[in-house]
Amino acid sequence: MSFPGGALLGCAAGLVNVPRIKGSHNAVLSGMLAAEHVAEAIAAGRANDELISYEEAWRGSDIGKDLRKVRNVKPL
Repeated sequence: MSFPGGALLGCAAGLVNVPRIKGSHNAVLSGMLAAEHVAEAIAAGRANDELISYEEAWRGSDIGKDLRKVRNVKPL
């Protein structure tokens, strides 16, 4: 979900909980999580690199826990 100089967030990254139709919560949480990792990268003097820490962190966050339960559910 991350690439050099950017990251995909929310529904663009597929963070929709299909059975519960819960996309806005995960979109906001993914934006907050990405902002934290971007701020850390800027503070460390990094620019235009890949936010690997964001990629790893969302799986352990509330988003990852929420989506793990419904990972094999597809829309009708």
